[in-house]
Amino acid sequence: MGASMQAYSVDARALGRMIGSADRKLLDGLLNELAVELDHLDVAAKAWGELASARNALTAMILEPNYAAGIPELSNDAAIYIYVFKMLCDHYGTSLDSGAYTMSSDWLATVEEELDAAGVCCEPNEYFAGATELPLPRAFPFPIAGCIEFEAMAEMHEEMEQALSADVDSDVLETVGELSEWASECLKERRDLVWFFF
Repeated sequence: MGASMQAYSVDARALGRMIGSADRKLLDGLLNELAVELDHLDVAAKAWGELASARNALTAMILEPNYAAGIPELSNDAAIYIYVFKMLCDHYGTSLDSGAYTMSSDWLATVEEELDAAGVCCEPNEYFAGATELPLPRAFPFPIAGCIEFEAMAEMHEEMEQALSADVDSDVLETVGELSEWASECLKERRDLVWFFF
């Protein structure tokens, strides 16, 4: 089914305000609170040949208003910034379990096809394809990040709940059920859904 996904219930607008805020106190606090996670990310980043360190990426993201302008887009050099943003989602948000399977755009398209064949109109892929952009560069080929805003959560939850009665494969229903749970969690916390494909 392709790339795996991880999602978070998090206030994406609040995170966006941190980026380029030049808030030195915020940066110092994060460098201290996330020291272990930053070290682990640096070890992983070396394996894919990343040039920037996680600390340098976090520093640039917070202190430099136009940090993304200096990052080559559509390259592996951009990945460290996306993983640092994911770290912020871990820190400030709630991780949403993606289950024991992978959830790629190809798989979500398959889910739509299966539901459509069963006479159920449910388009989970559209929520991800139409996601709001985050203040991040683009990496190639992965990771990819996006945001489904809180305002779409009620519609998404209702659509997924209605599809749960469809006579389709259990893997399809598992995906629909998980997406419904994600939307429910975001509604409960009044937060956006930020997702990452790896």
